[in-house]
Amino acid sequence: MKGTILQPTYLPWLGYFEMIDASELFVVFDHVQFVRKSWQHRNRIKTAAGEHLLSVPVAKAPRETAIAEIEIARHPPNALADHWKTIKHSYRSAPFFKSYEGALEEVFGRDYVRLEDANVAIIRTLCSLLGITTRFAFSSKLNLGEEPTGKAEGVVHVCRHAGLTTLYDALGAREFLEREPFERAGITVQFQNYVHPTYRQLFGEFLPYMSVIDLLFNEGVQSLFIIRSGRRPPIPW
Repeated sequence: MKGTILQPTYLPWLGYFEMIDASELFVVFDHVQFVRKSWQHRNRIKTAAGEHLLSVPVAKAPRETAIAEIEIARHPPNALADHWKTIKHSYRSAPFFKSYEGALEEVFGRDYVRLEDANVAIIRTLCSLLGITTRFAFSSKLNLGEEPTGKAEGVVHVCRHAGLTTLYDALGAREFLEREPFERAGITVQFQNYVHPTYRQLFGEFLPYMSVIDLLFNEGVQSLFIIRSGRRPPIPW
């Protein structure tokens, strides 16, 4: 079975959804340490003033706290609702905003305690709106037991418990993962080879690497086709 293992990020970009779409199973990598000021709780949208960073405030926690245990800060009391106001103001004139407004307003309006719950709810909703049907699993619920030391060995351990025989990984992972543990486990690794597509955008010159909602509001039902258009043959080890 082919799968991808990704940390649950906030309002991910196009390439994140390409990896989910290309996989039979998406393992939410949530038992690892949370990293502050990362894409785990922030992402970019395009506004009339240019790129704008939306960041979810998180509660104080020990440095080693797992992603699955991180809570959203209660001040401001509803940061996601405020984010939705900014999103609505920025995209209300986009061609397909009205088509997706109801579903996204509902998911942003929920009262979340944990950051992961918010991120995964948004990712699931976006997958549904895009037409992606990949199954989800969570590394924190795989009964991993005692994990081996080493980054590659840890990923292999998750692959085995999730039943993955082919791992579709981000290209950047090629630089720090060791090849031998995967070969020893009989797991094929493919690295993403993605060329960011262009599409219609509001507010002038095209800006890449925005949240996928930028694509969805501007291109509607063509969004998944556009995401897939950036896909190139995976890079082998």
